[in-house]
Amino acid sequence: MGLAQPAAKARSDDAEALGFRRLRRWLVAGFISANLFLVSAYLVMVWLGPRYTVEETGRSMRTLALALSEQVEATIRSEAAILTSLQREIRARGGASAFSETAWYEMFMAHLNLFSDDPADKPLHALFFVDVDGTASASSVSNPTRRADASMRPYFAFHRDNPGEELFISEVSQSKITGLWVFFLTQRISGEDGSFQGVIGISLRIGRFEDLFDRLRLPADGTIAIHRIDGAPLYRHPFTEAFATATPSAFPGVQAMIEKRSGYDLQVSPFDGKPRIVGYNLGRRYPILAVATVSREGALAAWSRTLSWFSGLGGAALGLGGMLFLFSLRHLGSLEREARMRRLSQTVDQNPHMIITTDPEGAIDYANPSFYRFTGFTPEEVIGRTPRILKSDETPPEVFTDLWRTIRAGHEWRGEMLNRRKDGTPYWASIVISPVMDEASGLCGFVGMQEDISERKRIEGRVAELVAELKESNQELEHFAYVASHDLRQPLRMITSYLGLLRRKLSAAFDEEASEYFAFAANGAKRLDRMIVDLLEFSRIGKQSAMEDVELNAALADGLQNLRVAIRDSGAVVNVAENLPTVRGDRSELTRLFQNLIGNALKYCQEGRIPVVDVSYRDAGAEWIISVRDNGIGIDADCLEKVFGIFQRMVSRDQYEGTGIGLAVCRKIAEHHGGRIWAESEVERGSTFLVSLPKA
Repeated sequence: MGLAQPAAKARSDDAEALGFRRLRRWLVAGFISANLFLVSAYLVMVWLGPRYTVEETGRSMRTLALALSEQVEATIRSEAAILTSLQREIRARGGASAFSETAWYEMFMAHLNLFSDDPADKPLHALFFVDVDGTASASSVSNPTRRADASMRPYFAFHRDNPGEELFISEVSQSKITGLWVFFLTQRISGEDGSFQGVIGISLRIGRFEDLFDRLRLPADGTIAIHRIDGAPLYRHPFTEAFATATPSAFPGVQAMIEKRSGYDLQVSPFDGKPRIVGYNLGRRYPILAVATVSREGALAAWSRTLSWFSGLGGAALGLGGMLFLFSLRHLGSLEREARMRRLSQTVDQNPHMIITTDPEGAIDYANPSFYRFTGFTPEEVIGRTPRILKSDETPPEVFTDLWRTIRAGHEWRGEMLNRRKDGTPYWASIVISPVMDEASGLCGFVGMQEDISERKRIEGRVAELVAELKESNQELEHFAYVASHDLRQPLRMITSYLGLLRRKLSAAFDEEASEYFAFAANGAKRLDRMIVDLLEFSRIGKQSAMEDVELNAALADGLQNLRVAIRDSGAVVNVAENLPTVRGDRSELTRLFQNLIGNALKYCQEGRIPVVDVSYRDAGAEWIISVRDNGIGIDADCLEKVFGIFQRMVSRDQYEGTGIGLAVCRKIAEHHGGRIWAESEVERGSTFLVSLPKA
């Protein structure tokens, strides 16, 4: 019962700490989410607000330009109706020559009275006549009219050179009769034979459009303008002489607007230098372009006020939320630290490794239950004493000297010691000791952890013994192979010599069968001698190697030199890639590698086929892959691994000579150089032997 209560209390403490941690995560998540929402909303307003406002303003300016173009076209249409009526009356009276100045004046006034009932509207436009010489000789302004030279006016040159009654809309200019800023609507007067008889026109004062434009309710810094389709200015509100006297080149964006016909854009004004949102619309009937603009700054003014209000509100919310968040975190943090300390204590107590802590002088002030359980000591026998209670006489003093020097310097020490339990039983321990540092007072103690590695040390010792035994056995086996190969050659040479002597002495008495038997015996002895020589060379590989940087081109050249007779006799073609790599190895062994592979390619080639051998390489990251490809008889897929065994032959000795040890030598050379060898082949089409060698 006494043990169950502390355990239940521990579970209760853990549940309480876990609950506070969850609450802390919810608080953090809520605070971050709220901040992210506010920041995201702010960024969306900053990023999308101007764009949306500009787009909406652009659409409004385009709508305004559309209404403007329709109103201007309606005005031009009504004024053009007066000119059409005048043309009919001129033709009815027999042409322009039938009118005196007074007659012109009376006809002009009659038409003005007919087409305009508003007395205030009459001063805003005037009718005039220009004769064939370009002199403005009659007008509705006065009678007699102050004559003016209009021969240089663009409208006069246009009508003089172009037959027809096409309406001409001139750019804004100062009237030579009234001195006011006007633009002209003019038509050609033609005789019955089509001859040019003058120009009749209406001068529209710019005040004619003031009331119209005022009704459009422009923004405070908004402007509207009318252009001809060649860019020439007709009118701007508010009106400026700089606009009236500007040339079409001063309006570079007009041509693009005319091409698009209707829309909006962001441009820099040539008059005030401000970025402006420009809406435009091309007239449907007359060659005019209506333009409505507002500065980008003015369009964004309302959005800027909204953003300022939102920024202030958001800043206040962030500040208040931050204060509440910090207060909650501080309180919850203390509770979390308490829970963490409880968990740490439980983790150390339940750790299967032995853990102790000491003061700066090395006196033990804590040991976990695993320590007591493994060593057999009790807390009363450990607390206050030093770790020397575990010391055995097997650990050299230099180890302890290095240990204390390392940990007192503030570094971690790792090592292995042979310690002893309370009952004197020795055990091997892997030990990690770390200093415990305090920010205020510096070193405040040490913490050490031990792991029992006695079984691992026993296994390592046994493995070391086996490795030593295996190494000694291999050395003895290699020495035996060398001695056996060397000593066996002497009796073989004697057998071969006596067989030769017997053949010479008894050959006259031999029949054909006996001669064949002697030939078999002699060939067998020679073949055994070659096998012993090959076995001797096989056993020598790696014994007297001189490792150095070897250029494979040079090693290959040595091998080809050794095979020059075989290459010449077979007519073989050997293609070698340029700039074979340099590797770390033994030059004579690498020469033997190339010599064996190319020699096999020459030997195992179908009768009547010229051997072709290609030597190449490729980069495989940490190693080079050397390839030797031939057009020989090939190797069956089931034998691709078997061919590298010692004394393994895949074809009969009657077809091809050899001892079956060449490829085994190649594999031993490749492995001695830290690489490997393998083969790829198609029967009757050839084989490719690939050797991997580490990069130098």
